[in-house]
Amino acid sequence: MACSTDVLKGLALFWDIIYALFGLAVIGLGVHIIYEFEHFNTAAFVIIGGSVVVVLTAIFGALGAARESSAISKVFVVILVILIVLQIIVVGFLWAFQTSLLINVDKTFDQLWNDQPVPIKPGNQSQIASLERWLDCCGNVGPTDYVLPPNSCYNSESDKLNLEGCRQKFLDFIADRWTTFNFGALVLVGVEIICALLAYVLANSIVNRWRRSKYYAK
Repeated sequence: MACSTDVLKGLALFWDIIYALFGLAVIGLGVHIIYEFEHFNTAAFVIIGGSVVVVLTAIFGALGAARESSAISKVFVVILVILIVLQIIVVGFLWAFQTSLLINVDKTFDQLWNDQPVPIKPGNQSQIASLERWLDCCGNVGPTDYVLPPNSCYNSESDKLNLEGCRQKFLDFIADRWTTFNFGALVLVGVEIICALLAYVLANSIVNRWRRSKYYAK
């Protein structure tokens, strides 16, 4: 039975590490958003904050498994259950109100477009210029939005003028990533369920091993 406890411990540690890496990857995404697009800082900080909670929770769970502490493992299970419920609620909200949220993204694009310094110079370094370089697009609906398209409107590899406008391309990008984000959140929930089940079984195994040691000689 000690062997089975050791196996459970190894599995719990493995999945806790996977859980922590998942959180670190999302933190990296949040930092990238802050660095590239200051108008989405609020969303980025929410993403980073939630991911920090994930990483700290994973470390807490790994600590419980490594120390073979049934108490820590049971607290870890409770925390995971709370996080799972919250994430399911958030994903449900994002799916239900996706259209409204995309309308807000469209308004944010308007703000980005209007915040550009005028006149727009070839070396434009605005947030719109970052979008143009990132998505290989140009202007609001196309190059005709400019008297002279800035350097950011040209493809960095072929040096050809990008003919697609950024508004629709940006909305399409967000909509696609929105779906990816929701599925990613569900994958995270799946990882959390696995971690919770392993921690719960490990906690019981540790308690049972301790009880047996009281009655049987080692």
